[in-house]
Amino acid sequence: MTDMPDWLLNSLRAAEEERKRKQGLQMGALQRLYSQMPPKSVTVKESYNRMVANFKKAADGDITKGRELPKLEDIGLADGRALQAAILYCDLRGYSALVSKHPKKKIILILDTFVTEMTRIAADFGGAVVDCAGDRILAVFSKPHGDYSVQPIHKSVTCAFWMQTIIQKGLSPILQSMSFPEISCGIGIDYGPVVVTRVGIRNNNKLVFLGDAANWAAKIEDIAEPGETNMSVAVYGHKPAFMTTAKGWECFPKPNPTNPAWYSCKSYFAGDFASIP
Repeated sequence: MTDMPDWLLNSLRAAEEERKRKQGLQMGALQRLYSQMPPKSVTVKESYNRMVANFKKAADGDITKGRELPKLEDIGLADGRALQAAILYCDLRGYSALVSKHPKKKIILILDTFVTEMTRIAADFGGAVVDCAGDRILAVFSKPHGDYSVQPIHKSVTCAFWMQTIIQKGLSPILQSMSFPEISCGIGIDYGPVVVTRVGIRNNNKLVFLGDAANWAAKIEDIAEPGETNMSVAVYGHKPAFMTTAKGWECFPKPNPTNPAWYSCKSYFAGDFASIP
């Protein structure tokens, strides 16, 4: 095969460059056209129709008497399970301040360590962490509907104080050895009937807990001071037998000592072990 003449090679190169130039102009025109198009709009009618359809679907749902904490896949949308449960909220105090002052990778590792260990502790005491929102976890200790045993209270309270113990004797010393400031957690616990239901859209839904116990546990956790465990009146009234002032467990009625709405305690286990109820 003979070599291609220079004049022909130059002509082909010029033609290719012209093709690319025109293609670039066309792409630029398309980009300008797309940038001028309005974004996809949303309408009241679309939301209205979706909500009407959801209410129709919910009309077919049912709240049944539950025997155990259901898994997400075990409960249909708009269905519910009624249980007796102790609800425990635990929130890491001081974490938000760490986020802005320390490398993000280490901060994520702290959060992962906290959530992982608190989840294991809840499981050790017969509970289950069912939700995690940032540095706040929700653990549930349940019994079948109609079972009014105080065991969920004993398990949740002992679990809460063991969580506080591990934060004080485990996590905080580790962080301080890594030049991080001391951290703590606040905990709130209540007990009563709850309904477990599944909400959300396909491939993006979760279990939620409805009832006064879930609401009040969240509220008294939110006002707990660092290292403090807040218990509802119902929980404190059935607290475990080991919680005596003689053994160093001091609880204070709040906010009114003569008519308390909850009880606060900043104690934790003095030893390095705790018995599981």
